[in-house]
Amino acid sequence: MITEHVLFFYMLGVGLLAFIFHEIDDRSKDVLPTEYSKLASPIERRLYNALVLNGYCVQAQVKCGPYRIDLVIGKLAIECDGKESHSFPSQKAHDRKKNAYLRKQGYKVMWISGNSIVNRMPGV
Repeated sequence: MITEHVLFFYMLGVGLLAFIFHEIDDRSKDVLPTEYSKLASPIERRLYNALVLNGYCVQAQVKCGPYRIDLVIGKLAIECDGKESHSFPSQKAHDRKKNAYLRKQGYKVMWISGNSIVNRMPGV
């Protein structure tokens, strides 16, 4: 009798784990290839993976007016940028205009440097 109960709960546990892993696998097939394939740089991919693994629903390369947002979570626009591409005065001016435009559209804008993503990921 006890053996039957142990076997029953063992099989129930195995079935539950199989179901959970199947569901996780199905969700990743639907979301990851479409969003992940849109990512433009290794730092975007690294941050995207960290956010998804922490349960966030992340959209990649979202068009907003004349601009493109690297990553979006709800109304949070996340820009992942390498230092070298945003150190020129013309690029800084473009970034300020983009930031102002996105704020007018209701986004909270967060700029994260590539250095922070690579070297300080848990704290980002």
